[in-house]
Amino acid sequence: MGILNQLRDQADQKKANTIDQNTVKEQLEKNYQTDILPSMQKTFHFMKELVDHLKFLEHAIKIENYSSQYPQFGRLTQTHYKINTDGFVGFVDPEQLMQINVSFQCVGDGEFIIERKGRLAIEQEIAFLHDKQIKFKWNPSQNFNKTANIKVYKSFPVSFRFEVDYDQSQIKLHIRNHSEFDTYTKVFHPHEINHELLDEIARFMLRKDSDFILLQISTQQKKDIQQRLTEYNNQQIIMQQQIQLEELKEKELAEKSFLSQINPFLKNKK
Repeated sequence: MGILNQLRDQADQKKANTIDQNTVKEQLEKNYQTDILPSMQKTFHFMKELVDHLKFLEHAIKIENYSSQYPQFGRLTQTHYKINTDGFVGFVDPEQLMQINVSFQCVGDGEFIIERKGRLAIEQEIAFLHDKQIKFKWNPSQNFNKTANIKVYKSFPVSFRFEVDYDQSQIKLHIRNHSEFDTYTKVFHPHEINHELLDEIARFMLRKDSDFILLQISTQQKKDIQQRLTEYNNQQIIMQQQIQLEELKEKELAEKSFLSQINPFLKNKK
């Protein structure tokens, strides 16, 4: 094949690819305008009214035994409801909705102390508290070989985030910290968003029932949760072994120091 024919074929292929890409973009935009945007607007109106009523009524929900990992949290109150569509505190053009964020706080009285020993245990605990946005205080300059006293305040946010997956023409719902500091992600086709579903989400949000999660959780999600629990348990075992090893080393050093004091010739022995 001559060079001109090769270039002609390459140009034709590029034009075809460009046409295909433009067709895909047009279809995605059509899906957004005709299906996704109306569903997002419906969701926003529902959630905005819900939050307005909760704030006006000063609706507070009592939560018993929120966390088995941190039973020290005790009884919490769910309050301070907020909503935004810009990811901060404001609202975007309702014709360009890409996200809806509903959040509130779980708060309790006072604080409690978590004791962790060893670099790995301390760093993991601090990373977890940061990730879950749990308020805490500790002295980062303290020795990692000593026990770290981390003061944890009974306050953390819970969020429900509706997010447009533009490329897949879907709507994702990310739920964070609602229960046991866990995270859920659920995917909906736009036509699935109706009053019944939104009411079900609201009931779950207000802890009226848990069917929204229990009935729709997939086998893979169950496996993922089980895997996270297994990993957490394994980490706890490793941390405990490290603590025991460090305590053993400290004990051996203390014994050597004691023996050297009672027998000054011991330290000269090989």
